[in-house]
Amino acid sequence: MRKVLNLGLLISFIVTMMAPLTGVYIHKLASLLFLVFSILHVSVYGRRMNRRGGYLMIILVIAFVTGILGMILDQFSVILAFHKGISIVAMFFLAIHIFRFHKKIW
Repeated sequence: MRKVLNLGLLISFIVTMMAPLTGVYIHKLASLLFLVFSILHVSVYGRRMNRRGGYLMIILVIAFVTGILGMILDQFSVILAFHKGISIVAMFFLAIHIFRFHKKIW
């Protein structure tokens, strides 16, 4: 179960990062799957989730919400700029998370 969840997280993350190749709608569907897999990941592994893990989930939810708002309100480019910035921060912290726990994941 955990390996399938981690594989789903990896695949949805890769498809989410391929937004220029896949288009906006595939990007949003993949990011929705990534958000759902992340919530499942927290419920499976999050027995002792600390403050940093909570902040990471908040960053992911903010990135998802700003992406949806940026798609709906496309005339406000500041929302998309905020989405890009928060997504880069989320990728940075996700990389730290994977590096820290990669031996426990597989």
